[in-house]
Amino acid sequence: MYALALIRTFQAGLKSLRLHKLRSGLTMLGMIIGVGAVIALVAIGEGASHDAQEEIRALGAKNVIIRSIKPPSMREQMHGDWESFFRRWMAFYGLKRTDATRIKDTVPGVSRVLPMLTKRMNAVHDRREVGCQLIGTFPYYPEFTQAEMVAGHFLNTAEENTKASACVISLSLAERLFAGHNPLAEEIVVRGYESEQVFQVKGILRERADIEKLPQLPGSMGQTIAANVYIPLSTFKSLYGERNVDRSVGNLVLEAVELSEIRVEFDTVEDVLPALPLIDEALKAGRDERDFEIVVPIQEMVALRNQKARDTRMLLYIACISLLVGGIGIMNIMLATVTERTQEIGVRRALGATRLNITVQFLVETLLLCLVGGAIGVSGGWAFAEFREFLTGDSTIVKAWSVIMAFGLSVLIGLVFGLYPARRAAHLDPIEALRHA
Repeated sequence: MYALALIRTFQAGLKSLRLHKLRSGLTMLGMIIGVGAVIALVAIGEGASHDAQEEIRALGAKNVIIRSIKPPSMREQMHGDWESFFRRWMAFYGLKRTDATRIKDTVPGVSRVLPMLTKRMNAVHDRREVGCQLIGTFPYYPEFTQAEMVAGHFLNTAEENTKASACVISLSLAERLFAGHNPLAEEIVVRGYESEQVFQVKGILRERADIEKLPQLPGSMGQTIAANVYIPLSTFKSLYGERNVDRSVGNLVLEAVELSEIRVEFDTVEDVLPALPLIDEALKAGRDERDFEIVVPIQEMVALRNQKARDTRMLLYIACISLLVGGIGIMNIMLATVTERTQEIGVRRALGATRLNITVQFLVETLLLCLVGGAIGVSGGWAFAEFREFLTGDSTIVKAWSVIMAFGLSVLIGLVFGLYPARRAAHLDPIEALRHA
């Protein structure tokens, strides 16, 4: 009997909403926008966080990156007469090959290390010249950094052992230097302040992440730029040694750095954080000043997750304001409906309807508005997220919890903001309601 009465109440509520289609649609609009905003904003925030974490993960969650940097005393001297200082002295600082060996031998969990040397140069082919970064490294660089070979092959052990004049270039450099032509087996000239060398292109490499997006201290070396030339580390040492001479407008830089960068790979992700103090101690040995920086991608991922949580909360607060405004709009409309239907309420009370019946009737109408508006909002927010991803190519990830939360809030708001109009209708005096014109 109660189920039949509830069904009739729902039917009456639907009939009332159908009689005023435009008003019902406008009343639901606030709820539609609020629910859709929650889902769309969370999807955009989750997508942006996912993309950023993927870029950092591409550096290797099991990796630690150590870079040579100028020690504090040298950075302070930059405020003085740099040129006259370097005419008298060569600046020696940074990582050494013994550092790489010590880390490999003394830090638990290390599977391998990747030493690297870098140098700012210019790459020349035909009449095109592009500023680039020359990188001396080992053959396992692509698998270590999760970079992707687009064409050809990377440097091999034979080329490392024979100090071959072979190189691999980044995809960006290939596009700028060869303008659509196949660079494989072609020769490029790498030109610096002191000399120029000819290298044969063996392959094209696409980096999986931009290391410049990670925080670095002033003067750090090994910053990835769009145009990279990779050569065997043995070739780099043979041709350029450890000295770096850079003559630019008004500046003369003379410095000697044995290794620009060391990348350390661990057996598991769990080994990374406990090993950081040990790496720091191993590098401090024999040093008077700190001339290195340590970048840990997994720490960057944790920081990004925390930032994502804060951003998501902020977006939710903004979207919930829309839901609150929608709830206030529904309450105002329902109050107006109570006034408009006063005589109907009086007739129902005269025919035996209780206050509970009247309360349930108006709550059902409010809930129907919120349920329909919430359903449309969920569909609209989801569709907007998918359309944005299709249009811009940026990731948008619709989370199940955001759908459940948004829809649940719409129902809760319907109950909260519909209760006062429903109780007001139920407490009307039946006689006065019948006299209402």
